[in-house]
Amino acid sequence: MIDLTSALQVVLQDAHFRTSLASLEGSTVVCFEDEVLMGFACTYATPGELLAKWHSAELSLLRRYAPNFRTAGDKAWNVYVAFLCPAVADGAQKREVQWIEEDLERTRKIASCGVATRAELVRALLPLLPLQYQPLLEPPDLTARLLARIRSIAPNVEEAVLNTNVS
Repeated sequence: MIDLTSALQVVLQDAHFRTSLASLEGSTVVCFEDEVLMGFACTYATPGELLAKWHSAELSLLRRYAPNFRTAGDKAWNVYVAFLCPAVADGAQKREVQWIEEDLERTRKIASCGVATRAELVRALLPLLPLQYQPLLEPPDLTARLLARIRSIAPNVEEAVLNTNVS
């Protein structure tokens, strides 16, 4: 399991966001911004805590940073709030967490539970991060590769090369 707040900062900085930390209702919030958007990421210990506190956290952040939004120009239309939790949610909680993302009032929202590794954190933050492509490569069959290369150089010796009876 990762320290979610620290990992958030690292992942966002790797994506070229400027980050800072703020305090909100006794917990740490990661603030982030680039040339196009700005936002906040809040972490919670349990899905129940996330579900109970996300709405008031969003409103508190908007009230506190309202003067910054007024001077941000077009960027003020691109405000995100991420609500993340390392613990896994049960079925009913998963549906409620998904509903948070469907709430289109005030800000764009990202909500995810079960964020316990860096890969899960990156997956949760994909709407914010630059496009990523990770090819899936199969392990190479070295014998087939060698035979193909021999065939292209000297087709008549292909069978003799791997024959153990030939010195």
